[in-house]
Amino acid sequence: MAAVPNAGETLDSALKNAIIPDQEFLLQGSVLDSSLNVVLDRLRGLCDNADVPPETFRDHEAVYVLKDFSATPSPGPASQGVMLRVRRATDHPDLPFQLRYVGYPELGNYPAVLRNCLDVPVSNNVCEFLQELGAKPDHEFIAKGYILKKGRIKVTVFKMYKIAASGMSNMSKDSLEPISMSHMVELSVLTTKTDLSVADDLRNLADQLKPLVQLERVDYRRL
Repeated sequence: MAAVPNAGETLDSALKNAIIPDQEFLLQGSVLDSSLNVVLDRLRGLCDNADVPPETFRDHEAVYVLKDFSATPSPGPASQGVMLRVRRATDHPDLPFQLRYVGYPELGNYPAVLRNCLDVPVSNNVCEFLQELGAKPDHEFIAKGYILKKGRIKVTVFKMYKIAASGMSNMSKDSLEPISMSHMVELSVLTTKTDLSVADDLRNLADQLKPLVQLERVDYRRL
């Protein structure tokens, strides 16, 4: 899937190095649509394969929340349930759906957000399976944009759209509404807790994008 890391490539690399990449470092920011081309030009100069146009993607993501209603309610993020994300590449219908679990940011003085992250390729009936388990649909959106790579770091620049008609099959251009007049910019890398040096590489790349984009470590607990 275009906007999701290649699962086979990641697993092969992990097995060769005797690690399982179940952590993700992440920095996020945004840029106005009017400045998009300037940011893409800067990124092409900083990332690998500068002579090749960035890869494009158009993904549909549906988010489900799975709660344990039998458990005793307690304060904190755990009471909100587990959030599961189903993503598919609408421009590559032959690729499998991706089921993603993203944990809450870990405490600590890291250069970027550190959180648990697992991606699994699944069959196209995964949404029905999740609802059979008791998961409830929370929201969905379309993400359209570009992907670039700098070593292990993945850079995505994308715009998010609301879907007027809910459902995996209602993806016509007329049913899409831009959420904002800006594009999201994300730097991310899969790693482990024992491999923290890559977070500094992430921060260095983010610093080279200033002042065009301010990529920050977002504290979700304050939102």
